[in-house]
Amino acid sequence: MPPSIPPEITDTIISAVPLERYYPIRPPSRTHTLAMCALVCRAWLPRSRVELFEDITIEDDHIYDLLVERVLHSETMSRYLTSVDSLALGRHGSAQPSKAARLFFVEFAGKLPRLRTLSVRHIDFTQQRPSVTWPLLLSQFRTITSLTLYECRFSSFSDVRRLLTALPLLSTLSIFRLTCPMASHELHLQTTLRPRTYWPDLHTLRIFDLSPKCAAVFLRWMAGALHGSPVKELHCDVLDLPSTGSLQEAVDAFMGRVGLSVTDLDTLRITNTLPLSGCIALKRLSCSLSRYQGNWEGVASVLSSNTIQSITFDWVYTHRLHSRQNNDTTYLRFDDDTLEELDRVLSGEPFGHLREVILYVDADEEDEEELLCAHARRCLPKLHKRKILRLYINERLQCLDVK
Repeated sequence: MPPSIPPEITDTIISAVPLERYYPIRPPSRTHTLAMCALVCRAWLPRSRVELFEDITIEDDHIYDLLVERVLHSETMSRYLTSVDSLALGRHGSAQPSKAARLFFVEFAGKLPRLRTLSVRHIDFTQQRPSVTWPLLLSQFRTITSLTLYECRFSSFSDVRRLLTALPLLSTLSIFRLTCPMASHELHLQTTLRPRTYWPDLHTLRIFDLSPKCAAVFLRWMAGALHGSPVKELHCDVLDLPSTGSLQEAVDAFMGRVGLSVTDLDTLRITNTLPLSGCIALKRLSCSLSRYQGNWEGVASVLSSNTIQSITFDWVYTHRLHSRQNNDTTYLRFDDDTLEELDRVLSGEPFGHLREVILYVDADEEDEEELLCAHARRCLPKLHKRKILRLYINERLQCLDVK
């Protein structure tokens, strides 16, 4: 290494090794690149290791054993655990790291002082139900600000609640397909819980694909637990949402709580069971309509906001598709005859602050683009005239000006 290059320069270069998405086809992984940097010379080794340990993924028991043996129990390597910022426990698919799920929170308690992001995937906690010391163990990870629970199973909702309330600094919480049996007293959990600010800085909340019973209990509890939490970004969808009953009451209570602060709302379904009128601060609305059953008139009928500035309609098709789970499900079509109703509603008084309407359309054939652009100009004339209409066909932005 030439002595004329200061070590802080090489450290900066190593720290700038890009993520995989910046590489062309078949990229070397960032981990591989940093490992090669560590082998160049002694001067490159410390920074390379720091960067290597910034983001850790534990996919199976073998990786977990190596991390414990060669890092956690090593006098020279354990100090690099202070560099860990993000950790993923589990993997996509059905494989479950049972040992990692059972021992991680015990063996690494107090060892990751800078851990900010924790992702837990495909782990069945019913096989190693947390003991009475569970909240105490999680309190050793109080620096966590972002938590993801993806397809995890718990023995009870009480375990879920204890896990979440042990992390007071959460700013981002993501719950995907969480399952747990519901006790009878939990199904009747009141929405007027004792006021308590569990997460004063929880700004982003994602809740997807919960069963109706689980969603009812979870949303009722969150309505009370979010007291004082200024949620700004909400991504929300639950399965088989009914229009009446305990789940709808839970949704109403939950939206009543977050509606005062939410500025960004992303939902898979726009229906009259989602009270958007309570979102008095809403500025950006995104609707992924891949599972919407209805037409544009139905979508327009539930849109109402005098603060919204941007609306995005995603997963819109020009053809009929069928869900793998339900062959009777039809998807919303861009070329439906009721598209004009959307133009009428969005050009009305409640949407005076609207600055853009974005539609992502999946077309059958590329040669349909001009026909679809003409269809957009014909059915959405007011939005087109205001120059706020953005049409993407097969992920390409279209020029809607008449040639």
